[in-house]
Amino acid sequence: MYWRGPGSLIFFALLAAGCIAALIWLGLAHLDKEPPWVNLQPPGEVVGSKTDFTLEAGDPDSGLKEVKVTITQGPLEKVVLDRRFPPGGAPGEKVSIPFALEPKALGLKEGKARITATVRDRSWREWFQGRGAILSRDVTIDLVPLNLSFLSVNPLLHAGGTGLIRYRLSKPAKESGVVIDGRFYTGYPEPGGPEGEYVVLFALPRETPGTVIAEVTAKPGEGQAVVQRVTLKVKPRRWRADRLNLPESFLRRVAADFNMNPADPLGDYLQVNREMRKANHEKLHQVCSQSAPKPLWNGGFQRYLGKSMARFGDRRSYFFQNRQVDQQEHLGEDLASLVHSPVPAANDGVVVMAEPLGIYGNTVVVDHGLGVFSQYSHLSQIDVKAGEEVKKGQVVGKTGTTGLAGGDHLHFSMLIQGDFVDPLEWWDPHWLRDQVERQWKQPGATPAAAKAAAAPAKARKSKGRGRTVKHKRPPQ
Repeated sequence: MYWRGPGSLIFFALLAAGCIAALIWLGLAHLDKEPPWVNLQPPGEVVGSKTDFTLEAGDPDSGLKEVKVTITQGPLEKVVLDRRFPPGGAPGEKVSIPFALEPKALGLKEGKARITATVRDRSWREWFQGRGAILSRDVTIDLVPLNLSFLSVNPLLHAGGTGLIRYRLSKPAKESGVVIDGRFYTGYPEPGGPEGEYVVLFALPRETPGTVIAEVTAKPGEGQAVVQRVTLKVKPRRWRADRLNLPESFLRRVAADFNMNPADPLGDYLQVNREMRKANHEKLHQVCSQSAPKPLWNGGFQRYLGKSMARFGDRRSYFFQNRQVDQQEHLGEDLASLVHSPVPAANDGVVVMAEPLGIYGNTVVVDHGLGVFSQYSHLSQIDVKAGEEVKKGQVVGKTGTTGLAGGDHLHFSMLIQGDFVDPLEWWDPHWLRDQVERQWKQPGATPAAAKAAAAPAKARKSKGRGRTVKHKRPPQ
C-alpha cells in the first residue's frame, strides 16, 4: 500500500473543504431569499372583444425562468402568453411584456372568466423547479357593443328648474346618466318601465341663453363611453335683485355665534358667507350623492304654510355702511310663520341628514328617491334622525334662527343629486304629474317624437321675478 504522507492529507482536506464551500456558495446563490413578483396591467375587471394587457414581473435574486398567462372559462383553459428566459439574465431586472386578449378568437363566450398569471425564478427551491408566484383575477367577458337611444324629455324646461330625460340601453352599463353644464347626473331604472329603460332627473342652469346641451351618456365596463347629445330649449328667467343691509350689531352676533374674531366682524361675516357657504354646499353634494333607486314620494310636495320672505334665485347684494361688500345667490325659499312653528316633511322619504350645517344652522335633509331631496334649515330643534323614514306632513323640527339667519323662519330647498332647483315646480302637483311621473308612463318615443318633446310649451309666469326688493332684516 502506497502511503502519500502528511502533505497529501492536507491537500485532500483542503480540496474537500473547497468543494464543500463551493457547494455551499452555489446553494446559497441559488436558494435565494426573495420570491419573484408579478403584476397585470390595466387593473380592470372587464375584457372586451380585444383588450390590451401588460405583464410586469421580476425576481430580485436569481432572475426569471418563465412566465405564463392563461384564461379559464368553465372547463375551457387557453394559454394567452408563454415566455421562457435564457440563463444568465440579470437578477432583479423587471420585464414588461405586452399582449392582446381576444376572447372570441379563443372560443370564449360572454360571461365570467378567470385570468391567471404565473412566474417562476431560477432558484433551486421547490426541488430545483424554482420559486413561483401566481396572480389570479376574475373578469367579465363583454363582447356585445353597448347602444344608447334617447327617448324623451319633459316639455316644460325653465332655467333653474328640473328636467327629466328617458333613454334606453341595449344592456346594463357600468354607469349612465346625463351631463348638463359639466355636471353628471346618475340615471335610474325607469319606475315600472321595461328592462333597459332609464330616467334621469337633472338641474337646469340658472343662467342660460335659451338652449342647453344635454349629453346622454353610458359607460360600458370596457372601452369608450357612448354619448348622444341633445339640444334642449330652456325658458330663461329674470331673477329678483335683493339688497341686504348689514347692521354692525348683526355682524357682531354672527362673529359670536360662529366663534370668530370680534375685532373684525365684517371680515368674519364675509368668511362665513363665502367660504362656509361653499363648504356647506359641498357637504350637501356628499349627502345627496346616494339616493333610493325608485320614487319614495306620494303625490305632490307639501309647502310649509308661511309667508314668503325670500325666493329661490334671488341675486343678493350685501351692503355695509352703504358700501357693497358681497354678492350671493339665494338657493331656496325663506318662509316665516309663528316663532318655533312645527315644520312638516314635504313628502314621504328617508332622512339622510339631521345635524347642524354651518350657515344653514340645524338642518334636516330627506331623500325622496331618484336623486330628489328636500332641505329644512335654521331649525330651533330637530325631531328626526338620519335613517328614519318619514311621511308627508310628519314634523321634522321647528323653525328658528340657527345658522346665518336674521329672524325666525324656515329655509326650504329642493335638490337634485345635491344641486339646488326651484321648489315652486315641486310644490305644483300638476307639474309633478305631467312633467315627471307622466314621462315614464308614456311608451317609448320615436326620434321625431323625442325631438318634438325637446321644444317646451309656453312658460308659466312667476310673480315677483325681476323686481328689486329690500329686507329690513338680513336672513340667510
